[in-house]
Amino acid sequence: MTIRNLDRLFRPRSLAVIGATNRTGAIGNIVMRNILSGGFKGPVMPVNPKHEAVAGVLAYPDIASLPKVPDMAVI
Repeated sequence: MTIRNLDRLFRPRSLAVIGATNRTGAIGNIVMRNILSGGFKGPVMPVNPKHEAVAGVLAYPDIASLPKVPDMAVI
């Protein structure tokens, strides 16, 4: 593997958060809040079949429903 392949790991342009949730204190909620408040510039795509939106961001019911392939997924 070359260094150029690590670019998406260290500088992703899009993120999927698998298990994102609106439940306060849950890991999926903390991760979403940190990403959004941290100033990430790319699209953040929460994945949760029970919510239409997570932290004010449109959520997707499963990975197959994502509009694009994310550079990184946080599980």
